[in-house]
Amino acid sequence: MLRFTSKLGPRAVRQLVASSRIASGGSALQFLMARRPFAAQPTSWNTKIVCTIGPASSDRDTLEQMILAGMDVCRLNFSHGKYEEHQQTFDAIRELGEKYDNQVGVLCDIQGPKIRTGRMEAPFEVFVGDKIRVTPKDVLGTPDLIQISYETLCEDLETGDAIFINDGTVKLEVEGKDVAKNELLCEVKTAGKISDNKGCNMPSGKLSVNVVTEKDATDLEYIAKHLNPEFVAASFVGSGEDVRKVRAELAKAGNDKVKIIAKLERPVALENLEEIILEADSIMVARGDLGVELEAWDVPAWQKKACILANKNSKPVIVATQMLESMVENARPTRAEASDVFNAVIDGADAVMLSGETSVGKYPVDAVRTMDNIVRCAETHVPKHDPEVFHSGQDAIAEDVCKAVHSFAERFEKSMKTGKVIILTTSGFAARQLSKYRPSLPMIAFSEEIRTVRELALCWGIKAHHLPIDATHNNVEERAISAIKEACNLGFMSVDTDARAAVLMPATHGSAAYYCAVFDLEELFADD
Repeated sequence: MLRFTSKLGPRAVRQLVASSRIASGGSALQFLMARRPFAAQPTSWNTKIVCTIGPASSDRDTLEQMILAGMDVCRLNFSHGKYEEHQQTFDAIRELGEKYDNQVGVLCDIQGPKIRTGRMEAPFEVFVGDKIRVTPKDVLGTPDLIQISYETLCEDLETGDAIFINDGTVKLEVEGKDVAKNELLCEVKTAGKISDNKGCNMPSGKLSVNVVTEKDATDLEYIAKHLNPEFVAASFVGSGEDVRKVRAELAKAGNDKVKIIAKLERPVALENLEEIILEADSIMVARGDLGVELEAWDVPAWQKKACILANKNSKPVIVATQMLESMVENARPTRAEASDVFNAVIDGADAVMLSGETSVGKYPVDAVRTMDNIVRCAETHVPKHDPEVFHSGQDAIAEDVCKAVHSFAERFEKSMKTGKVIILTTSGFAARQLSKYRPSLPMIAFSEEIRTVRELALCWGIKAHHLPIDATHNNVEERAISAIKEACNLGFMSVDTDARAAVLMPATHGSAAYYCAVFDLEELFADD
């Protein structure tokens, strides 16, 4: 497959070279080759990398190195940190984004409902077969009775339901209820330590948990009014209605532009997977909590299913959690972690995510670079997407046109010719539609909306650039030719390296009609 090999736009690379020119006065190419082991090396453009920003990576220099190493989207985790800290980090990301062609998106991840153990007299061990009582009441925990902070605990859980404590280290099974005392009678199934404020997971789909907590509502108001990021990730989503609740909170705060990423963290989300994908703008396979509430061996199959369904519906999908976990402490990942990232790309992930590796790890830049190296290798093995398999089933003109562009790219690859696909888009809709087919020609998207350019930082295979509409263009063909010339001016393509350009854009009737044309570059520029 022919691939566009650099995340950095030409202007960004020129700026980098200009600010760091080799003292000997070497060329830009000599400079990049000299810096190849470091951040200026070409990076994968197809599979995107999401990085969690924290104490290890929030300073401007580290952020810039991570962008150059291959970071596409910065994740701000609202489970931690103060608003002032998030604002400072956000401002630094935006400044760097402008420096590097607006190639960096921002994702704000809200905490969601957190169920935790209460206070303990002292941490204690439990062993298989031990009996222990659990209550939502505020009590000081002992080996006989502990609090779990979930108000309707006794109403929602039934005999046989499981309670996991501390990321699944301890497993309890409900044996019965004492309604009068508001307590569950449990038996220990997996031994371990119980202590203060540890996270609890309950796989039961009957939980009456509110996906937007009081803290989330406050955070969403701040995010909507003061940050205005491209994405908000909603935690513990269980249905399409949960996604609508998050969207409503943002709208209430006066912002209806932020895209919603639904995090798949509970079995009930998998039961309602299709409706969640249809309602959300994107999904995240968050394998941390999901891996606690499901058997570990079931998670890979669900990851594959989620990727395929998201691909079919042109919704970007992120695979997350513990991808290069050992790099929190070590400079190199394990072979198993490398395989995990590789297989996520093969499964159809638009993006892969780093969490603790970049937020608190010792090697945040190296973790991004390592992730980039793995996905670049994986992309040479990505199976072709059959348009018939990945068609959403909807009778949409955009899908038919994108299938035609995909067919053109396939024929072009077989004829051993080179070319690019250029997409002109206001909202990014056409770019996302085409991306799901994984065409073999590199894709360049132009949009008059900077927000759209940043949103496409999460979309597989799309190199986006800001291009204001020229009012002097009288028809779509003039706009198409102008876009080709702009791509050449920016260094994305040239007559010397590309024989053809396929241009896709909405016609004058918006989504009711699309313009698609193939240009011979040599003929197009014959008179220039």
